[in-house]
Amino acid sequence: MSKILAGTCSWTDPTLLATRFYPKGVNTAEKRLQHYAGLFPIVEVDSTYYSMPAEKIARLWAERTPPDFTFNIKAFSLFTQHSAKLEALPKDIRTLLPAMEKANVYYRDLPEEVRILLWQRFSEALLPLDSAGKLGAILLQFPEWFFPGKDSREYLLKCRQSVAQYHLAVEFRNGAWRMAAKTCRAYL
Repeated sequence: MSKILAGTCSWTDPTLLATRFYPKGVNTAEKRLQHYAGLFPIVEVDSTYYSMPAEKIARLWAERTPPDFTFNIKAFSLFTQHSAKLEALPKDIRTLLPAMEKANVYYRDLPEEVRILLWQRFSEALLPLDSAGKLGAILLQFPEWFFPGKDSREYLLKCRQSVAQYHLAVEFRNGAWRMAAKTCRAYL
């Protein structure tokens, strides 16, 4: 029989913080995660959508939660065809980019070697969670302008190859994907 896990999207979500969910004195990210993990078995980490995850932080998450706790990690925005603030990229990676006048960049704006490096960094940062048996899936949440088609299917395959050791969950926000669902299964 399958096990169903229920949780929320982030233990620091502003709407959650605005409630009485956390007792007085539970006022740091560490304490909030520990409290949350005592009540729920799973969480979706949204912060990794806005900036690349850090291995040190993933290690702390693993250490601060029960052995059977699960983290689903939202993929970095660039990986799902959204824009990202240039400053959200690691400093050393920004030095590899050609001069850009815009504050936001897209995956397509980046040289291939930078794309590969970003996927490697993302994957490596999640190793502490994976090693602890606490990594659920990486959530690829695609925007409504990501349509089904040959290029999109090839991109999904590239995502699968970029994090081959991990489980993926894909969310399409364009209803046209319902018709393409069978094709997607063959690629992922």
